[in-house]
Amino acid sequence: MSVEAVAERAPGPVRFGIRARLLLAFVAVAALSVVACGLGWLSYDRLGGTLDEFAESHLPALGLAARLAEEGGSIIATAPILANAQTEQELGAIRDALGRRLAALRALAAEGERGVPGLRPMADALGHNLTDLDATVRHRLALARRNQEGIERLRWLHADFLDEIEPLVTDARFNIQSALDLVEAGTRSAEAVRVLRAESRRSEAVLQIGANGNLAVGLIARAATLATTEALDDNAGFLEETADRLQRDLATLDDWADGVSLAQVVARLLELARGEGSVPELRRAELAAADRGQGLLAENRKLVARLNGLIAQQVQSVETTSRAAAARSAQAIAEGRSALLASALVSLLVAVLVAWLYVNRSIISRLTRLGSAAHEIAAGNLQADIPLGGNDELSQMAAALLVFRDTAIAVEEANAQAIIDNAQAGLATTDADGVIEFVNPPAAALIAAPDGSADGRLADRLDPAGARRVEDFFREAGAAPDEAVPSLSILTAGRRPDGRPVPVQVGIRPFRRRQQQRFIVTLTDMTERVEAQQILERTVAERTADLRTTNARLERAIAEHQRAERDLRDAQAELVQAGKLAALGQLAAGVGHELNQPLSAIRSYAHNGRKLIALGRVAEAEGNLGKIADLTARMANITNHLKRFARRPDTRLGAVELAPVVQGALSLFDTRLREEAVEVAVHLPEGRPGEPLRVRAEEVRLEQVLVNLLSNALDAVADAPLRRIAIGVEETDGSVRITVRDSGSGIPDAVAGQVFDPFFTTKPVGTGLGLGLSISYNIVRDFGGVLSVADSGPGGTVFLLTLTRA
Repeated sequence: MSVEAVAERAPGPVRFGIRARLLLAFVAVAALSVVACGLGWLSYDRLGGTLDEFAESHLPALGLAARLAEEGGSIIATAPILANAQTEQELGAIRDALGRRLAALRALAAEGERGVPGLRPMADALGHNLTDLDATVRHRLALARRNQEGIERLRWLHADFLDEIEPLVTDARFNIQSALDLVEAGTRSAEAVRVLRAESRRSEAVLQIGANGNLAVGLIARAATLATTEALDDNAGFLEETADRLQRDLATLDDWADGVSLAQVVARLLELARGEGSVPELRRAELAAADRGQGLLAENRKLVARLNGLIAQQVQSVETTSRAAAARSAQAIAEGRSALLASALVSLLVAVLVAWLYVNRSIISRLTRLGSAAHEIAAGNLQADIPLGGNDELSQMAAALLVFRDTAIAVEEANAQAIIDNAQAGLATTDADGVIEFVNPPAAALIAAPDGSADGRLADRLDPAGARRVEDFFREAGAAPDEAVPSLSILTAGRRPDGRPVPVQVGIRPFRRRQQQRFIVTLTDMTERVEAQQILERTVAERTADLRTTNARLERAIAEHQRAERDLRDAQAELVQAGKLAALGQLAAGVGHELNQPLSAIRSYAHNGRKLIALGRVAEAEGNLGKIADLTARMANITNHLKRFARRPDTRLGAVELAPVVQGALSLFDTRLREEAVEVAVHLPEGRPGEPLRVRAEEVRLEQVLVNLLSNALDAVADAPLRRIAIGVEETDGSVRITVRDSGSGIPDAVAGQVFDPFFTTKPVGTGLGLGLSISYNIVRDFGGVLSVADSGPGGTVFLLTLTRA
C-alpha cells in the first residue's frame, strides 16, 4: 500500500478520545478512594486515642516492672558470687557491682512507689541483707587468711621439728651402738648395760615423738581444709590423742639436755593444734561464717521473691487495664474495617467495569495487536499485518506505523545496494546456501564469473582448494544453531576479469536480515602482501646465515676468554700460595726457635729420665715422661697450624668464626713479638652465649690476609720508639669491620695510592716481593668485602677490613 493510500485512510481529528475517557474513569476511582480514606481516618482517630492512653499510662508501668525484675534478678544472681568470693579483690569488685545494682533498684523503687506501695522498704531490706552478707564474707576471708598464716607457721615448725628430731635419733643410735660395743668387749659391763637401757628408752621416746609429731602436723594441715564441723570434731579427737602421746613421750626426755629444743618446737606445734587461735578453731569459725553467709543468701532470695510478688501485682493491674483498652481498640478496628471493606468493594466494582468494558476491549487488545506488529517490524519482518480502523489516537499510530514500514522497506533495499557498491574493499552478500545476492565492483574485479554474470555460487569463483573449504563452511553453517553460526577466513586464489588468477583473502561472517540468515563476504587483494612476504623470507634467510657466522665467531671468542680466565684464576691461586709460602719463609726463623726450645727440654727430660730409671726412681721418671708428652703436643700444635696455613685454600665460602682465625694468625708471630718486644692489643666483641661472631669468608685465606697485615705492621714498628699493634673488631648493620693499627711512621702520601698494586713495596731490596697487600686485596674482594687504608700519618697506619656478617 502506498503512502498516499495510507494518508487517505487515516482518521480525522479526535474530539473525545482515549485521554478524555481514561481521565473520567480515573476521576471516578479517585473519588471513591477519597471516601474510603475519610472512613479510615475516622476509625484510626478512635484507635489512636486508645493507644495514646495505653502509651502514656500503661507502658511506663510495664517498663518500670521489667527494669525492677531485671535489677532484682541481677542481685539474686550476683549475691551467691559475693558469698563465695575467695579474695579481697574479688570481694571488692562484686561489692561495687552489687552497690550499683542496689542504687539502681532504690531509684526505681522511689520512681514506682506511688504505683506499687512497699517497694522502698523492700529495697532497704535488700540493702541491709547485702551489707550483712558483705560483712560475713569479709569475716570469713579474714579467718581464711589467718588459717593460711597458721598453715605457713606449721610448715616452718615442721621443718624445725625434723631438724631437731633427726640429730637426736642419730645420737641415740650412736650411743646404743657404743654401749653394745662395750657389752661385747666385756669391759665395765654393768655401766654399759645401764647406758644401753637408758639410750634405748630415749631412742624409743624420740622415735615415738617423731612419729606422733608428723601425725600431728598432718592432722593440723587436714583440719585447715575440712568442709564440715563433724569432720572437724572427728579430726580434733585424733589430734587430742596425738598431743597427749607427744606430751607423755616428752616427759621421758625431761632429764636429757639435748631434748630441750625439741620440747620447745613440740610446744609451738601444740599451740597450733589446741585452744583459741589454733588451726582447727579458725577453720571451725570459717565454716560458721560460711553457714551464716548461706543463711543470708536464703534471706536474700526470700526478699527478692517478695519484690517479684509486688512487681507481679503491678503487672496484673496493668494487664487488666490494658485488656479493657484492647477491647475498645478492637471494636474501633472492626467498625473501621467494615467501612473500609464496603468502600473497597464499591471501588473495585467501578474499577472492574472501567477495566473490562473500556480499557481491555477498546485499548489493551488494540495496543497488543499494534505492539505485535511493531515487534515483527523491528525483528526484520517488514511484511507484518498492521491493524487499522477506528477514529482515535491508536488509529493514528497504526497509520503512522504503516507509513514507517513501507518507507523502511524502500530505504533498506536502496542502502544495502549503495553500501556494497560504494565500499573501497571488496564486499559481497550471499544467502544461507552461498549463492551471491549482491557484489560490488572491487569484489567483481577479484572473483569475476567466467560468463560475466553478477550472481551464482561463491565457491564457483575460487580455485578448487578454496572452493572446497567454502562449500564445507556453508554446510556446517546450515547445520549449526542460530546462536552458534561459525565464521571463516582463508587465503585462496580468485580470478581477474581477464582470466588471470589473483591471491585473495576471503572472510565470511554471518548476519541476519528480515529474520533470514545471510552472510557478508569481504575480499582483499593479497598480491602486494604475498610479494612482500616473499621478499621478507629471502631477507630473513640471508640475515640468518649472517647470524650463524657471527654466532660461530662469538662462540670461539667466548671459549678463548674462558681459557684465559681459567689461566688467570690458576695464576692467581699460585700467586696466593706463593705469598703464603713467602710469609712462612719469613716466619721460619721464629718457628725454628719455637721448636728448638721444646726439643732442648725434651732432650734434657729424656736424659734425666734414663738416670732416674737407672737409680730406681720410676715415679720421678714418669713425671719427666709426662712433661715430654706435653712438649710433644705443643710442637704438634705448632706444626699442625703451619701445615693448615700452608695448604691450598678451599674456593667455597661459608660462615667462619672470627676469634680463632685472629688468634691463629697471632700465634704464628709469638716468637717475633717476644723478641722484638711488640705490645699487641686485641679487642673482640663478646657476643651472645652460644652465638660467636662469624663472617662470610674462607678460613685459610682469611688467616692469610691477617698474617700479611700483621707482618706489615711488625715491619712498620721495627724502628719505632713505641712498638704497639692493635686489632679491633666492630659490628655494624650486616657487616663486620676489622682494623689493624700500628705505631709506625705511616705511608708516604706520594705512594699511598699504590700500596695495593702488585710488586709495589717500600721495603729494602730482598726483604719483600710487594705481593702481600695485592694478594690480600683480591682475597677480600672475592669474599665480597673491602680492604682499604683507613688512616695513615706520623702516628701510624690503620688498615680497615670490611666483611659481610654470616
